[in-house]
Amino acid sequence: MSTDTMLKGTELFKSLSIEEVDKISAFSSVKEFNANDMIFIHDRPSTHIYVLMEGLVYLQLPSTAQEFNLNITKIEKGELFGLSPLLDSPRYTASAKCFSPTKVLAIEAKPVKGILQKNHLVGMDAMGRVARIYFTRYLDLLRRLQDTVSQISQGA
Repeated sequence: MSTDTMLKGTELFKSLSIEEVDKISAFSSVKEFNANDMIFIHDRPSTHIYVLMEGLVYLQLPSTAQEFNLNITKIEKGELFGLSPLLDSPRYTASAKCFSPTKVLAIEAKPVKGILQKNHLVGMDAMGRVARIYFTRYLDLLRRLQDTVSQISQGA
């Protein structure tokens, strides 16, 4: 699958023109990772957004080395992740860990923001899509935490 096709089929980029997608393709690259590799790490500088092409990735909230990391969400093929730089966060708010051999499309965030700022209508649509992605993940995490609390209280 071509980079242009992958981008156009991605939630964030659906409303972009062919010319805008071509521009984004120019600063995108395919990266491959092994199982247990980290694509990005919590609190490190956020420079790229990603689209999962193959494999299995979990977004995680980190803890100390002696404790476990909390899986926030499982990333599905074609999904965007690492969206912090689009929201002006200079650092990633979670970590992305590969649980199998993985291939991603890595997209430089700064030029994407520039394209979205130039085309206000597309930019507004794209940021609405980013908000929906975050909100959906938030609701899923909240539901799972509520289930966990319910199980703990039933066992007490």
